[in-house]
Amino acid sequence: MTDHARDNPEPAAPIHADLDQRRLDQARLLHARTRTSCLVVECVVLYLAALVVLNGDLRFAGLWLACTSMMVGVVYLAAKLLAPHGVDQQNYKRYLTVHTAISGVTGLVWGGLAIAYLDADNLFNLFIAINMVFSITVGGMMPSAEYRPTYVSLATSTLFPFSAYWLLTVEGPLRIIGIGLLIYYAFGLMVSARAELQTIATLAAARTAELTRKLQEQNRVIEQASASKSRFLAATSHDMSQPLQAQSFFITAMRRTLNQPDQVEMLDKIEGCWRSQQQLLQALVETARLDSGAVIARKRVFDLAAELDGLRAEFAAMAADGDITLDISDAPVWVESDPLLVTRILRNLLANAIRYTPPGGRVDLHWHREDVSVFVEVVDTGPGIEAADRARVFEEYVQLGSPGNDAPQGLGLGLTIVSQLARKLDVELRFDSEPGVGTRAGIVLPFRQVQPEACPDTPSITSIAGSPLVVLVEDEAALREGLTMLLTDWGCRVIAAASGVEALELLSWADAEPALLIIDKRLADGEDGLDTILALRSEVVCDIPAVLLTGDIYQFERLESIEDITVLAKPADPAQLHAVLMEHVSPTPSLDADG
Repeated sequence: MTDHARDNPEPAAPIHADLDQRRLDQARLLHARTRTSCLVVECVVLYLAALVVLNGDLRFAGLWLACTSMMVGVVYLAAKLLAPHGVDQQNYKRYLTVHTAISGVTGLVWGGLAIAYLDADNLFNLFIAINMVFSITVGGMMPSAEYRPTYVSLATSTLFPFSAYWLLTVEGPLRIIGIGLLIYYAFGLMVSARAELQTIATLAAARTAELTRKLQEQNRVIEQASASKSRFLAATSHDMSQPLQAQSFFITAMRRTLNQPDQVEMLDKIEGCWRSQQQLLQALVETARLDSGAVIARKRVFDLAAELDGLRAEFAAMAADGDITLDISDAPVWVESDPLLVTRILRNLLANAIRYTPPGGRVDLHWHREDVSVFVEVVDTGPGIEAADRARVFEEYVQLGSPGNDAPQGLGLGLTIVSQLARKLDVELRFDSEPGVGTRAGIVLPFRQVQPEACPDTPSITSIAGSPLVVLVEDEAALREGLTMLLTDWGCRVIAAASGVEALELLSWADAEPALLIIDKRLADGEDGLDTILALRSEVVCDIPAVLLTGDIYQFERLESIEDITVLAKPADPAQLHAVLMEHVSPTPSLDADG
């Protein structure tokens, strides 16, 4: 054996394991057919005994019947004694060895009796003797033959002695039959090899079918468990998101009514607690929705600076609380992608960077032109990540180290969502980290050139020009009231209804076409928000832009067939809703010929 073979024994292990499994299957098949085989052989014994009786040899018929029937009984008893409870890993080798030995003895008994009965002067006698050796050896060449070594043992101990005796004792032209018996023996060996291959293939197919059946059964169990989990998570997320969503709208509406510093400070703390709950729930919901394919990317050209402005306002307090310097670029640049999903990616990267940057550190969110692309990256001065752990940070529920400030730990889903959203948008995700230096992470977006005169002024988040009409359908009274207050505070006119039927009735009295529909996905009495959107659009004969507010995770199969719908997962940030509203009430910038 070479050194390489001694040092690398692993490749042989699967081969031996496969061979052991094959032998085990053959042993089980042999054992299972023992009763049937014994009955068939005993019928052959009786048939040959009857031929001997017809030839007038009653004494030899009794001897034949006793000796051959005894061997049939030995085969049957061996199966019962060696494997009383069936063939398994512990007894199959011994069972096959003993059965092969018994087959050899059986061949000697049948061949010996055929020799004893052979009479060259009696053709019927010769016919019976040849039938004796043929009938016992032909079974091993059948397509259903279980185990070839038993046939080789049986055929060799039967045919070799009989053929040799025939050649020595039979004179004349009949001697050639002895040579024919040897040819028959060689032919039997070849055919039995093919029969064993067919048996092995049949066993393998049966094993594959059984494994497939078990896998399908396991998949059914997994699917049932997954469906049950999905239903539970969908119901839980929907029920939890409702009060959180109402709180967000009331907090935003209340802020404008407060004028005392201590009141504002208290509201900031309340909003901070709400935001932590919102981020935890939204991370769970968004991860599940991404896994289910419910998130649909709706790409358009937009000013990245407007989205970064919103992130600056959102994270300024969080960074200040952690004594972290936050610098976010305010230079305008036009890119093409889904602004909501891009903002979600950058929000998660910023949250992660601020959470893990120690007090006194720095977090920057800047963009850089790269030929026809824009690279938007978040850079922090946190502890960094070891090279071996960089791939793991994108796995679900993985958290490395501890936050650099008092920020909550979260669920470890932020970077998982970033990775999934980057794939959804088909954009490059870059991630680099060095222990003791910090982390850089960002995405590459397509750059688009926009005519300067077409760039609209960015409106204030607290006012929307033109008093657009918004139709709101929400069955939860508290949530409907809070969102109505918020939209009115932004300068919108609001038609608020608890159901699609009520909204249609109120809309029939309106003197203007709605600028936006804001519809809850799951309404009372089984009403679906998508059906409500279609009904309202049909009423005004126009594809009004719509926002679908939902705490659901699944059941979004119809979204791709319905145009101009933005899905916001509850509890949605008011800033997200404001951004969507501004998108639909503001003119779309024009592209130049090169864009």
